[in-house]
Amino acid sequence: MRSKADRGIYQRGNTYIVDIRVNGKRAVEVCQTHNMALIRRDELRAQLRRQTEPGQPSAPADSSTSWTIGKAVKVSSEVRWNDKRNGMKSIGHAMQACDFFGKETLLDAITTARLDEYVRHLKSMGNGPGTINRKTAAVSALFTDAMHRDGCTRRPRVIRQAEPTHRIRYLSAEEEATITALLRQWNEVAVLEAVTVLLDTGMRVGELMALKIQDIDLRANLISIWQNKGDLPRSVPMTERVQKIIGDRCISSKNLVFYNLQRPHLEYTWSRLRSAMDLDDDGQFVLHALRHTCATRLVQRNVSLFVVQKLLGHSSITVTEKYAHLSDRELVQAIQVLQGQQRPASNDVGDFPTNVGAAGSKQERGQLVSA
Repeated sequence: MRSKADRGIYQRGNTYIVDIRVNGKRAVEVCQTHNMALIRRDELRAQLRRQTEPGQPSAPADSSTSWTIGKAVKVSSEVRWNDKRNGMKSIGHAMQACDFFGKETLLDAITTARLDEYVRHLKSMGNGPGTINRKTAAVSALFTDAMHRDGCTRRPRVIRQAEPTHRIRYLSAEEEATITALLRQWNEVAVLEAVTVLLDTGMRVGELMALKIQDIDLRANLISIWQNKGDLPRSVPMTERVQKIIGDRCISSKNLVFYNLQRPHLEYTWSRLRSAMDLDDDGQFVLHALRHTCATRLVQRNVSLFVVQKLLGHSSITVTEKYAHLSDRELVQAIQVLQGQQRPASNDVGDFPTNVGAAGSKQERGQLVSA
């Protein structure tokens, strides 16, 4: 038999349901612990009393009290995520939070302390810092969209988790030569061409697989990338060997440039390469390392971070700055200036043409990335 102290609280599996009525108004909420259920029951009772006290104006139907997290997920899905390339992933993150808090929970009832509890829950489920940041960012988006529509009165503070810094894995010239030799030996022509294009353009694998004939301008020597992670269309000049590969494929295909290559086969062949090169224990030796290699070679050959950002389609210069330590040119120049051996360099953006939408000269195009 339940005690009076537990009135309005019911256990269901590993969760606790708060279900109370005050002056004809009902509130239901799901809590993860018994102590949190006791706290939320008292908070909800106080809220319902304030709403139903004589002389107090009743809240309009569309006020923040009518916005539950379930409604917020529905609204954000429609106005923010439905048309986004990775929108389903964000919707999934929001739905996970909805399941944790309970879909009938009011947004104004989700405090920073309750978000801390959610983060602890995510950690207990084995989520890493980066994953937790993406999941709490989805929750923050719910509050942003609701506040813009008078769906809640405040937004709790989302504390970002510190993400570990991993070394940037890029291919050495020797590793590239080995990969090329193995793929030729295995007669994996399409895979070799894909690897070459990824190395010389810095494209993501998904961007390469989605590349269409109409995205190629052989006369201007440009690849236009429309579908990408950050929804930031960009143009990338082609090196001579990429232009040869793409040009031949444009003759053979009427739709996709890599019409004869499926991503599963590309990933399978890369796995074969890892084993053949005795790199099974190198967790960073993945296809995305080709993109890191392109960025690294650009930075090491003194192309400015601003230009690298534009070429790779990074959403902000902060993302590109992780490659900055790979070039010691500016550090050496700084010490030379300190010793009076050199005048300070001007604030230029490097020798590479900053207008990446233009084709540039043949010499400039060929210097983008060398094999």
